[in-house]
Amino acid sequence: MSANSNEHLAKMANQIILNIPAASAEEKIASAASHMDKFWSPLMKRQIGEYIASGGQELTPAAAEAAAKMLQ
Repeated sequence: MSANSNEHLAKMANQIILNIPAASAEEKIASAASHMDKFWSPLMKRQIGEYIASGGQELTPAAAEAAAKMLQ
């Protein structure tokens, strides 16, 4: 996977977590994970999983947690 693809997926995940309205951090993460699960393609899911496994440097902690939750 290219670095550009990684950066794009990280940017998307970070934007999703920032724009999910929720009362608590846990609800925000759960909602973001659900959103990604519904709207991301299997390829995008696989790529973000590989990116997280390689360190996921561009992801915010909440976005990384949401993506990992989505992959469970």
